[in-house]
Amino acid sequence: MSTLPPKVMSGGLKPGRDVTVQGLDAQGRTILAAAGGDPQMVWTPTREQRAGLRAAKAVRIDLKLEATEGELVGPALYADWGDGFSEDSYTRLKAGPDGWFASLPARSFQLIGVRLDPSEGACRFTVSDFKVTRIGDLGKDPRGLKGAAIQAVKPLLGPLRKPAGALWRRGRAALQGSRAPCVGGDAGPVQATYAHAIAVSKNLRSPHFAAPIAAPITLPADAPRVVAFYLPQFHPFPENDVWWGKGFTEWTNVSKAQPQFLGHYQPRLPADLGFYDLRQREVLAQQIELAKGAGVSAFCFHYYWFAGKRLLERPIELYLADPTLDLPFALCWANENWTRRWDGDESDVLMGQDHSPEDDRAVFEDMARYIRDPRYLKVGGKPVLVLYRPEILPDSRATTDRWRAQALAMGLGELHLLCTTAFGFQDYASHGFDGIIDFPPHAIVEGEITRSVTPLHANFTGKVYDYPTVVQSKLDELAAVPNAFVPGVMPGWDNQARKPWAGHAFHNADPESYLTWLSGALKHAEAKHPAGQAMVFVNAWNEWGEGAYLEPDRWFGHGYLHATRTALAAYAPRLTDAHPLVAAAQAGFVKRAEAVTLLHLFYPELIDWFAERLAATTGVLDLMITVPETWDEANLARAREAFPAAHLAIAENRGRDIRPFVETLRRAKALGYSVFCKLHSKRSPHRAKGDQWRAELVDGLLGGEAAALALRAFAQDPQLGLLASSEARMRIGDPDVMDNNRVAVERLTARMGLKPRPETPFAAGSMFWGRTEAFAPLSDLTDAEIGFEPELGRVDGTTAHAIERLTAAIVARAGYRASFEL
Repeated sequence: MSTLPPKVMSGGLKPGRDVTVQGLDAQGRTILAAAGGDPQMVWTPTREQRAGLRAAKAVRIDLKLEATEGELVGPALYADWGDGFSEDSYTRLKAGPDGWFASLPARSFQLIGVRLDPSEGACRFTVSDFKVTRIGDLGKDPRGLKGAAIQAVKPLLGPLRKPAGALWRRGRAALQGSRAPCVGGDAGPVQATYAHAIAVSKNLRSPHFAAPIAAPITLPADAPRVVAFYLPQFHPFPENDVWWGKGFTEWTNVSKAQPQFLGHYQPRLPADLGFYDLRQREVLAQQIELAKGAGVSAFCFHYYWFAGKRLLERPIELYLADPTLDLPFALCWANENWTRRWDGDESDVLMGQDHSPEDDRAVFEDMARYIRDPRYLKVGGKPVLVLYRPEILPDSRATTDRWRAQALAMGLGELHLLCTTAFGFQDYASHGFDGIIDFPPHAIVEGEITRSVTPLHANFTGKVYDYPTVVQSKLDELAAVPNAFVPGVMPGWDNQARKPWAGHAFHNADPESYLTWLSGALKHAEAKHPAGQAMVFVNAWNEWGEGAYLEPDRWFGHGYLHATRTALAAYAPRLTDAHPLVAAAQAGFVKRAEAVTLLHLFYPELIDWFAERLAATTGVLDLMITVPETWDEANLARAREAFPAAHLAIAENRGRDIRPFVETLRRAKALGYSVFCKLHSKRSPHRAKGDQWRAELVDGLLGGEAAALALRAFAQDPQLGLLASSEARMRIGDPDVMDNNRVAVERLTARMGLKPRPETPFAAGSMFWGRTEAFAPLSDLTDAEIGFEPELGRVDGTTAHAIERLTAAIVARAGYRASFEL
C-alpha cells in the first residue's frame, strides 16, 4: 500500500444535497446539518490528485465523522469511476480506531469523485479529517490517453451504440463464422443473438470440449493443493420459496440467461450431473468422484449463519453425516447479509446478520461440529477456517481472538484463519488472520473490452472483460504479494444469470487460459509456503449463476477438470527412461523381425487385453511400447512382465497417442524397421461404445490373417505407405471432420508441404499399418515444429487430431500411396 502525501489527498469534501453549514463549534470545527432526505457530501479530486490516483487498484477512505446532535445512521460512500455514483461502488463505512474507513475497489483506471452519505436520518455532524489513499497499482492503462479521456466523459455522453448497419454486418459475420444456419434473409442479428443457444440445442461443442477423466491423479503429500469454493444453493428451501417463488433454486436463474453481445457464451447448461438437487447423496458422491479425478484436494463450503439461523445447510449436513463422502472439506462463513441483489449490496436485506461477541461464540460453536470431523481440511496440522468479509464485523480482531481461544478450549488446537480479498479487502494481519485468499473477480478492472463488443440489446449496461488479459495481469501481480497471500483463480465469470442485462462477463475464457493461470498460481504457492502447506483456491466448483464452475457443461465438457488435472500433474511422481525396469527393457531389446508393432499403452487396465492379442504376432512382429510418465511402479512392473521382449519407453502425456508414435517411429527407423503397425489403448470415454471401437480397429489390423496380409501387401508394393481397414476410412471432406481442425491442419500442411484435398482419406481412430520412410515428412520434424499443446482431454481440434486427418497426405508427400483394402 502506498499513501500519497496527506496534503495532496486530504480535504476538499464539500456539502451537497440536503447538507447545510450551521457554523463553528467551540473547537473551531464546522458544524453541518443533515436533513432527513438524502444528505450528501462530494469530493472531486484536483488534476494533481487525479494523477496521483490514476490506475489505483483500489482506494481507501479515512475520515473523522462525528455526530454532535442526533445519531449517525448507516454512513456510506460511493465512488465515481467514470459512470457516476453507481450502486456497484457503494460501501458502508466501518468504525475504526481513528474514525471511519472504507475500501473501494477500482472499476476503471480513473477515480472521478467520491460521495459521502453521512447518515440515513437527520442529525448534526462534523467531518474534521478526510483522506484518500491509493492501494495497489494496475499498471499502464491499456486504453491509452484517448480511451481514458473517453471514459472520463462517458457519463456526460450517455451510452454509445453502434449504428444498426454495423450491428447487421457484424451479426452476419458472426453467423458465417459460427456456421450457424440462417433463419431468414433479414434475421441476421436475431440469429446471432441465439447462435450459441442454437449450437447447444444441436449438441454442438466447443473445440475445447473434453471427455471425462479416465483415472484419478495421485499426488504426493507435499504437493500444493487445489481447494474449490462450493455453493450449496442447488436445492429448494422455505425461505427461497417465499423470497423468489415456489421451487426456486440457482438453476432457475441459470436456465433463463440470455446472451448480451455477439459471441456471448450464454446460456450455460450442465452436462453429466444435469440440473441436480443437492438433497441427494448420489449427487455429492458424483461431485467427489469428478473432483478426485481432477486432483481437487477439498471443497470449501460457503456456510450461511445469521445470528443462529442457518440457510442452505442441508447439503453440508448430509456431507457431515456420511463418512463415505471422503473428500476433505473446509468452511467459509459468508458473513454478509442475504440480499435481493445477490452481490453483497445491503439495500434490500432478506436475512440480516447481527454481529456481536455472543454471535461470534455461537457461530464458532456450530462450526466446531465440522472442524472435529476427520475429513476437515488442515494446513500444518491446523484446521482451515475462512471468513468471507472481515470488514463487516464490528471488531474482527476480537472475533478471531475469541475463535482461537474457543478452539483451544474445545481441544481443536490452533486454527489457520484466512479471509478473502472480496470487495477490495487487504488488511488481513491487523484483523487477526494468518493469510488472505485472492477472490477473483473482485477488484479486477484490467482487460475491459465492453466498447469492443457488439451489444445485442439496447439496455445492456454490463461490462465485458478479456479473460486471457486478466490472467496475465493476475500472474504479474503475484510477484509483489506477501507470503501470506493465498492465490485464487477462477475458470471464468459471467453473472448475467443473476443480473440480467447488467452482468459482468469475462469473455474468451477457455480451459487452456485457465490452465495458464492455475499453473502460475500453483508455482507461486509452492515457492512461498512450506512443503505440503501450499494452497490455491478456485472460485468455484459450482457457481453456475456466476459462470464460475469446474463441473462439466455441454459446451466445454470436462475441459476445466482436465486443465486442473494437467496443472497438478507437474507435482505428481514421474517415470523416466532411467527407471531400472525401463532401462533394463531397452538394454535387453533385440531386433528379431523386419516389422514392429508401435503400441502406446496409456491405460494400465488394458495390459492383459493387449498381451492376449499380441501373443499371436510374437514371431512376426517385434514390439515397442510407450507408457505415460504418470504410471506407478506396480503398473510398470506388470507391463514388463506381460511383454518381456518389448522395447519399453516413457512418454510425456501430451499429444495423445500421436506424439509417442512419432518418438517411437524415429527409434524404429533408426533400428532398421521398414514397416510398422501403429496401435494405442483407445477408450474414447465420451463414446458409448469406445471399447468396442478399439477392439474392432485392433482386430481389423492383427486378427486372423490380417497381419500376414498386411506384411505381404507391403512386400509386394514398394509404393504402399499406409494400409488400414475399410471400416476406418474417412475423408477430410466428410461432414464435421474439419469443423474444429482447420487451423491446425492448415498449419501442419504448410509446415510439411502437404496437398490435402476434400477427397483425401484418413484412418479414423489413428490405428494403421505404415512404412517408416513414408512418414518422414512428419518424423523429420521436431516437437517444437509440430507444436503439440498441453493435454486437456479434448475430443477434437488438437494437433494430434490434425495429424490423424493428414496421414494419407503425409505419405503422398513422401511419394507413397494409402490403401484402405485390408
